[in-house]
Amino acid sequence: MRKARNLTLSLVVSAPLLLLANWFIVSAILRSSCALPYEGGNITECVGGLSEEESSAVSALIALMILAIQAVSAALLIRRSRSTS
Repeated sequence: MRKARNLTLSLVVSAPLLLLANWFIVSAILRSSCALPYEGGNITECVGGLSEEESSAVSALIALMILAIQAVSAALLIRRSRSTS
């Protein structure tokens, strides 16, 4: 019982960090086709149709979906550990 409580607490505490890590990874993947066309400018051109703002928003949504999948997996792990204890 105590083991399951520790797993639940660690999931709740680590969820914001996990969401941030998921967003960073997805954002890096989506923005890999973006480049600065000029040396001194702040204008970013992205190949593939998504602007920088759109790729940021899409990566946030994908990161939330990944977090949901990870939370469900953790809940199943907690349930399994409770049934074996």
